[in-house]
Amino acid sequence: MGRKMLILRGNSAAAGSYPDEQGNTIAWPNGALHVDAAKAYAKRRNYEPVVLNVPGQPQSRTSPQATAAINRFLDDKDHSDTAFYGFSGGGYNMYWILLRLAEENPESLHRIKLVVVLGAPKTDESAYKPPEFNKIAKAKAKKAGLTDWKPGDWELVYRKDPDKSVMPKYVDHKLDSHMWGPEALLYEATTKATYAPTRVRSHSAPRGRH
Repeated sequence: MGRKMLILRGNSAAAGSYPDEQGNTIAWPNGALHVDAAKAYAKRRNYEPVVLNVPGQPQSRTSPQATAAINRFLDDKDHSDTAFYGFSGGGYNMYWILLRLAEENPESLHRIKLVVVLGAPKTDESAYKPPEFNKIAKAKAKKAGLTDWKPGDWELVYRKDPDKSVMPKYVDHKLDSHMWGPEALLYEATTKATYAPTRVRSHSAPRGRH
């Protein structure tokens, strides 16, 4: 059985908004993400990286990105152990993905082994933890007569934007550090050292507004 990481991009944008790895503010028609760092993290965690080329906006229960991720997960004929990696807009969509799976496919939750949320501070870390989704899924499974239901027990990795020290020296440090979240997480996984997050005001925002 394989292990796959479904990687969700951030929002799409025209040129001038989000910098690439070299600091160039290119256009991101498929959604902003430093893909190489995200894929390297997946491999570091022993998952096959699968990048979904669907933008992270809008963020909602029925967003194209959430639907694409759920379909890819459920259509896996090998029923692989799976990780989800959501950056920025993809991180906000992660909540809706987990909620839909709990409500519509409760038998699938046990396949999720890792959930990564980067750069999505307006939704609190607690919103992505297994207990709430397991409660929903258990009730749905019982109603459907699924006697062999198993709860989800995924590892949650939740990070806000990193400190600018993670940005390469050749990049203009007037740029926001947001896009370098994947590099910071990769550094952390490689060195076992946690990067220092920037001061980002966070709160448990009403769900469905991101």
